[in-house]
Amino acid sequence: MDLKSMKKMTSQNFSWDDLKTVMAIGEHGNLSRAADALGINHSTLFRRLGAIETSLALALFLRRRTHYVPTKAGTALIALGHRIEEDIHYVLQNIEEDECGFSGEIRVTTSDALLQDYLNPLIASFSRINPHITFQVSTGNESVNLFDGGADIAFRATRDIPEHLSGRKVGSAFWAVYGLREQWEKKQVNAMALTEHRWVSFHYAMSKLNAFLWIEKNIPEKNITFRGDSVLSVASAISSGIGIGLLPCMHGNQIDKLAQISPIVEGLGEDIWLLAHPDVRKSAKIREFMNHCSHYLAENRKRIFGQTC
Repeated sequence: MDLKSMKKMTSQNFSWDDLKTVMAIGEHGNLSRAADALGINHSTLFRRLGAIETSLALALFLRRRTHYVPTKAGTALIALGHRIEEDIHYVLQNIEEDECGFSGEIRVTTSDALLQDYLNPLIASFSRINPHITFQVSTGNESVNLFDGGADIAFRATRDIPEHLSGRKVGSAFWAVYGLREQWEKKQVNAMALTEHRWVSFHYAMSKLNAFLWIEKNIPEKNITFRGDSVLSVASAISSGIGIGLLPCMHGNQIDKLAQISPIVEGLGEDIWLLAHPDVRKSAKIREFMNHCSHYLAENRKRIFGQTC
């Protein structure tokens, strides 16, 4: 029998039940536990595995004294099985959403400032169209990680997108120095001319932030009177008159008490991204939400981000 004929025969003989058998042995590591999981006895599973390997003309497991170890072929089939399970899950989910309309929960991770300035109004707009979708939002400044299952979507300002994520650039955040309007309303000078004033800075936990690095490099430590662990806490401190400080223009320009007292500080800007794991983007409700984000941004770009700082 030639190779082409053998491939045709094996594809015809190999079934989803066979794949579940291989996956169970791979997951449990021995026949006894795998047989219990499949609801069959040990000898039946032994014969079934033998028949599968004979049909494929491949060894799928190495037999050790106490356990079974997948071969390269076995590992490939186990991985295939997991991908098929995920595809089935997303197909069924999309069918349900098509039949019943969008529903369920979308989990988002973002920063507190982006939540206030962009995401909350966007969610309100989306919810008016899709009232049966709920949101769970977590805020923080930690790096994006959507592999741990804690969120479906990340909405972040970043220069570097993790390779395992895909997404859409939805805007840009530029930074400038802000101070109390009553003190600085008619003044605007280069940021480097402000180094001897009292400054509000960021907590060391935000040491990767470009604004933090700029302040550490250019502002004497004796002039830093406050450190906050978020954009909102820094903005609040500036609004209270504790000192001047760097803020994203899209946030600082919305605070009536504050005035922008410098031009854009070069080198601090970051792109704003809506990110998701590729598998999560298969969900119809996630695609619907991301599409809504794009349309909402197109209609509200000037109000949210402004033309310039």
